[in-house]
Amino acid sequence: MVKVISKRNHIADLVERKFLLTDPWYQLILRMMKPVIHEFYGKRILEVGCGLGGFCISLATKGAKVIGLDISSSAVNKAKNLAKQLEVQSQIDLIIGDAHFLPIKDQTNDVVVCSETLEHVTNYEKAFRELVRVTRKSGHLCLTVPNLLSTLFFEYVVLLLIGQPQYAKDFGCLEKEHIFHPFKLRRLFNRENLKVIEIRSTDFLHLPPTIRKALKIDRRPPTISHNLATHSVSLRLGLFGATIGVVAKKV
Repeated sequence: MVKVISKRNHIADLVERKFLLTDPWYQLILRMMKPVIHEFYGKRILEVGCGLGGFCISLATKGAKVIGLDISSSAVNKAKNLAKQLEVQSQIDLIIGDAHFLPIKDQTNDVVVCSETLEHVTNYEKAFRELVRVTRKSGHLCLTVPNLLSTLFFEYVVLLLIGQPQYAKDFGCLEKEHIFHPFKLRRLFNRENLKVIEIRSTDFLHLPPTIRKALKIDRRPPTISHNLATHSVSLRLGLFGATIGVVAKKV
């Protein structure tokens, strides 16, 4: 019984964290989008790998017309319930779909976001071409992936040994884990008609949430990481955070 309650509490914490966009990758996406997208109202935005829908719901409350797509039916159903509870369901279309075969017409989205998803798909190059295809000309593509050239390297080793945590299995379809780094990511963007506006990273002292809670240091590492991010240029740490992001314009 205690184990069931603990699992429910963990899932509740996960939903709250996703809705508040406290994950470092969504914080990075928002920072990168701010200089190039000044107004979300009326914008058509697609998120591939929307998970529980927190990012989609946040943009919908700002007047954007949002499509959220995820391969996990469990995550999409949860996202639909959250959207309905917050009365923004008319602004969001949440669908189950595969990143390799997006059920969306060419060049129909002002902004396409794909955060912490490309590393999990079978063929990341094909999925990336799909992201580019559905981005409108002069529109923007925002992408984040885990960065091997960071403290995340140690988490890769742990997950390789013990597998993905249960909450990830419940809400995701994590069949494969591709490894990315800044140079690989830049090459991927350079192959398409994309002008890279910014490439940067965050989460310089990465620890998984479960480990932070176990060590009772849930607050301090993010604070230290934020300070490192603020001074990353002077410290020459700019591309060594656990999450690396790119914002680019389709030309």
